[in-house]
Amino acid sequence: MNQTGTSPTIAADWVAAGVRHEILMRVLPTLRHDLLGPISVARMELAVMRRRLERADLAPQDGLRRVRQLDGHLVDLTRGLRELRRWDPLDTERMPASAIVRLALMLMEQPLRLAGLEVSVETDCEAEDTELPLAPLLLGTLALLCHAQDQRASGQRLCLHLATRPEGEAAVLSVRTEPRPETGSVPPPMPALPDLPAPARACLDAEAVRHLAASLGLHAVLDDEPWRLRVGRLVPAAPGLP
Repeated sequence: MNQTGTSPTIAADWVAAGVRHEILMRVLPTLRHDLLGPISVARMELAVMRRRLERADLAPQDGLRRVRQLDGHLVDLTRGLRELRRWDPLDTERMPASAIVRLALMLMEQPLRLAGLEVSVETDCEAEDTELPLAPLLLGTLALLCHAQDQRASGQRLCLHLATRPEGEAAVLSVRTEPRPETGSVPPPMPALPDLPAPARACLDAEAVRHLAASLGLHAVLDDEPWRLRVGRLVPAAPGLP
């Protein structure tokens, strides 16, 4: 009987691909919202223009102003579509390390809020200027945030710190949790909701994060807090896959 096997390298690549897919599914609502926003506003603008043109009461200057507004919405939509290339494993865009971490926080803001987690971030001054390939650090940071979403209880705060090391050593992103400080005010209770099935999603455990990090040239240490993501030799996000 013929037996076929999969090399450990290819198997690890497919595990990393599965982790990237899970991360994308969690931030997809935010990406979709950012793309649909300019389209929705533009459709309303067009509806108003159509009604006024049908009544022949649209002054040229007013029409020109509305056309400029539509052009601005198209610019926003085009920018959002171009930013989707950040999810291409072969993308070579670079950004300051601190901006990449803040982008990851923006994408995961809603899922973390629904999980009852707050986030604070601190960066060294050097991290504000150090440019790195965007895709690896973005995916690595998102993986840590998804891991926290799955592993940490509601009512905690995630404290992120991005530090660049002396003498050109690798930058390190650390994550620790602490109790959320008491504010003295009690939020109003949420209205009762019917029992609904929890959305199906894969749990990103420490091993999944390590697989992804290794495929990106990152080194993840998740045994104890603070969790650490060390930026080493960054590589394309999908080595070994077509």
